Amino acid sequence: MLKKWGILILTFLLLSGCFPISPEEDQVVEERNENEQEQVVEVVPQIITPDNYYQSVLYDGSYLHGESRGFGNSVVYNRLDLDQLEIGLTRIAQQYFDPDRYFFREGQFIKRNTLNSWLMRMDEESNPQGLNPALGEEGTMREREESQPRYLSHILEHNYLVENSNGQLNLGGIVIGLSMNSVYNFRVEDEQGRYNFYELPIPNDVIEREGQRIAAEILTRLRSESMEEGAFEDIPIVFALFQEQPRESVIPGHFIGRAKAEPRSNLDRWQRINERYYLFPSSEANQEARNEADQFQRFQDDVQSFFDTYIGVVGKGRYVDNQIQELKIEIPLRFQGKAEIVALSQYVAGQLQQRFQGNYKVSVTITSVSGNTESVVVQNPNDEPFIHVFD
Repeated sequence: MLKKWGILILTFLLLSGCFPISPEEDQVVEERNENEQEQVVEVVPQIITPDNYYQSVLYDGSYLHGESRGFGNSVVYNRLDLDQLEIGLTRIAQQYFDPDRYFFREGQFIKRNTLNSWLMRMDEESNPQGLNPALGEEGTMREREESQPRYLSHILEHNYLVENSNGQLNLGGIVIGLSMNSVYNFRVEDEQGRYNFYELPIPNDVIEREGQRIAAEILTRLRSESMEEGAFEDIPIVFALFQEQPRESVIPGHFIGRAKAEPRSNLDRWQRINERYYLFPSSEANQEARNEADQFQRFQDDVQSFFDTYIGVVGKGRYVDNQIQELKIEIPLRFQGKAEIVALSQYVAGQLQQRFQGNYKVSVTITSVSGNTESVVVQNPNDEPFIHVFD
């Protein structure tokens, strides 16, 4: 019955803390609890969706948050960047770890204090583990900052578990996302105690070079004896480079490269990722994504005709290899009743079918002036749109 319903529930004796390796475990790490206490491990029910999300692992019925929970909000300025880093990293993981076999867990091995020291500047005395370069030695403080900008903004770790022949969940892979600054923002205090703020754009080739350098160093640290007694030597580790947008951008950043280190090996050749976002409407989208820009304009006109006052409709399209993968549209309403929300949602669903017929997902979120989501309309490829109106 469980198999028929597509639900996988696993209960194990989870043992974590040290990671014994045996050849018959096919390069996975068995987790052991130092207190050897019995712990119930479950996998959330599998829901079949076009996005093919990983099933998450629960411990005693609870979701296990990562060591860096909440840390990203302190180091990544734009929430759009952070959201795209998190969900995009799972899409990259799917290239290496099959969602039908592997299960997702937030990162547990790069501890919070370790993460903090890695993100800071390297200082031979106070912070030798820093992955950002040491401050420049010559010139004014501004010149010292600009000569050695902070390239690395954030490190995000994901763990992927797999069931072994004994019915135990083992660590089968690690994915590390490196979020890189495209603009280095810093401040310098003057003689009067006032702060002056500066921005330094970082060239794309420098972002790529520094990201690869940092990935190689993190791999060495993860594979060292000081990290879980060297257990990660036998674990495949994937790195992905994410380039953030400037702070005030209305579109998120994008991934620029990925590479995998097989067990007991260095990183393979880096593969570039041609990913980017377009804002609709915009002159850039009109020039470089003309087909979707025309479709969006017609849809925008349709929605506008539904009202007797102007409504600002905004879309964000994600492209990979110059092909659109997903379009998210937001319709903010200033005044509305529930009946109007229902009517608009039904109207939007009909217009989606007429205007967007490509092989990509289109979702529309209708919001109120307070920012609350009133309804969602989603059209998946080759499917009828579906509507959910919130009470």
